[in-house]
Amino acid sequence: MNKLFLIFLLINSISNIINISFEETKIPKDNSINKTSIYFIKCGNSDSILIESNGHFGLVDSSRAYKYIENEVEHVQINKTIGEKNHWSKDPDKSVQAVINYLNYLKVDKLDFILATHAHNDHIGGIPAIAYYFVNESTKYYYREYRKTKEDTTKISLANYKYYIAAVHSMQKKGAQLIDVTNQNFKFDFGELNLELLNTDIDPDELKYGENQNAIVTLIKFRHTKILLASDMISKDDKKLKDYVGKIDVLKLAHHGKSESSYDFLSVTKPKYTIVFNDNIPTYLNQIINYIKFSLNSKIYITEYISKSSESVENSAIKLNLNTEGVEYELINTGEELEPNSSVNGWLSWCDKKTYLESGITVKEWKYLEWTGGKDWFYFNQDGIMLTGWQELEWAGGKNIFYFDLNNGNMLTGWQQLEWIGGVNWFYFYPSSGYMAQNCCITIDGKNYCFDENGCLIE
Repeated sequence: MNKLFLIFLLINSISNIINISFEETKIPKDNSINKTSIYFIKCGNSDSILIESNGHFGLVDSSRAYKYIENEVEHVQINKTIGEKNHWSKDPDKSVQAVINYLNYLKVDKLDFILATHAHNDHIGGIPAIAYYFVNESTKYYYREYRKTKEDTTKISLANYKYYIAAVHSMQKKGAQLIDVTNQNFKFDFGELNLELLNTDIDPDELKYGENQNAIVTLIKFRHTKILLASDMISKDDKKLKDYVGKIDVLKLAHHGKSESSYDFLSVTKPKYTIVFNDNIPTYLNQIINYIKFSLNSKIYITEYISKSSESVENSAIKLNLNTEGVEYELINTGEELEPNSSVNGWLSWCDKKTYLESGITVKEWKYLEWTGGKDWFYFNQDGIMLTGWQELEWAGGKNIFYFDLNNGNMLTGWQQLEWIGGVNWFYFYPSSGYMAQNCCITIDGKNYCFDENGCLIE
């Protein structure tokens, strides 16, 4: 009996441990601390996002390394661990120091969790410093195992693995709980919020892209509100996630506004507000900003447009307040709205799609435009994307079938031998209007031809 009793106790203890591991991220709701907010901290061309709910705090990324802290935490001396001073930030306003300053302003004494999205300095370089000040045995460290990419063969990114090791070792030294979410669709509750970690799978094309292909994406839900922190997700991955994520309210745009996000992803998610972590307005922002602004009608805010000095710590973050009185969510301290460059004109290619801008605005529907082959008709959908291939479109009060070149997008006319659902056949498109002849007989160059209901030439 004693042995059976001991076995029962052992099984019960193991069961309790398992239950704790599944519930470990839940924090008690304290009605006296009824505050849930997300802070997008201004830290240069880097990411750091603080999440607060019911008096608890979590951090997604940590900005880049600024300076080392003496030997209190192993590997925290970034200059010795990494050995590349050019990876430091010389400006504390654009580094982990800005994050530390903001956490101190909010009187954060401990972080309940830290999420390291991927092994780039501008996302995890500051983790050792954060660990030194804000981590203890109850902190959970979520990460994805390091996977080699094509960057590991280039000199510019040889430090990636070292940043990864420095972050992990600093968390271990402070006794944090390390949680590897590789290949898991990992979810946890954090006060009023539910967080889901996406893009954690091992990609079969792992060596094909850079470290950004490994970026963990965070989907946050609050009642009817959805926030997506896209880290540096590449377009290959956002196309896989777009339908699962669906429409969102607030988007932290991928990769500081670089053209990593696809038209497909943005046209499905259609964020009401878009936040960009950047410290300047480079030319690469033009095409994506114009699309988000004019095609999606999303308001865009950039961290550079808020507080200009580290002396104003209180105003050094864009704040998303949730559960405010009478309003489910609101953005405050956003600074000026980012306006697209109205001088941008002409064709823009982006993530295997094309668009055309006139005074910074994406054109829609029919447009007669110049291209390398001369001048032709093109058609752009309501998202401003140029259409190709077979299309059924409004024309002169009715719907007709058109065909646009698969590579250039120009409307084809006259005789065309094309693929369709039945194979390959000859089709005729009226030169004056471009729409397809179908279910009729017509005279072309003095000879009579007949076409079936699908537009195929009847031999």
